[in-house]
Amino acid sequence: MTRDDPFSGSGIARRLFRMDRELESVVRDAQCRDWVADRPDRVGFARLGQVRHEVFTAARRYRVAVPRVDVAELLLMTVVAVAVPVVLARWSEHPLFLAAAFVAGGWAALAGRAGWRRLRRFRARTARVGPAAIDDPYLYAGLRRRIEACAVAARADGSHRRRVAATDLEYALDWLAAAQDELPRGA
Repeated sequence: MTRDDPFSGSGIARRLFRMDRELESVVRDAQCRDWVADRPDRVGFARLGQVRHEVFTAARRYRVAVPRVDVAELLLMTVVAVAVPVVLARWSEHPLFLAAAFVAGGWAALAGRAGWRRLRRFRARTARVGPAAIDDPYLYAGLRRRIEACAVAARADGSHRRRVAATDLEYALDWLAAAQDELPRGA
């Protein structure tokens, strides 16, 4: 896979935004576990929050918007938006009825999208919760490798603004090392 290749130089913004989303979920999970005192730790998630801030700052320097496209949602909306007018158009060939059928298809597509999102949220709420990702030592090793790869590519970039992202990523590595030092030692 070339998406984590440190020498490719392409896709840095996408990798940084992907890391930002991953860090967001880890920090949120760790913060929630701290609030319910399942794993009392007020420093670890705060330091990971700083890592997320630095990674997001570096990603913003690339100024590339990464659209989040749900292919299943897009396919569902397209199928509903086309199928409803086709089915309704068989009843009449009157132009006003056809126009109403296309409007109904659009509304049905939006209703299908809302239902799809509600189903996804329900599945996310009822999903099993495993161990906190903040305690996983492989999380830190993987993040360190990916952040270092992005920093190498940012240092080699021709744009001054993008080379500054390497500095942000160095700060993120420092915060990541500090967060890793806070891991509880096993028995």
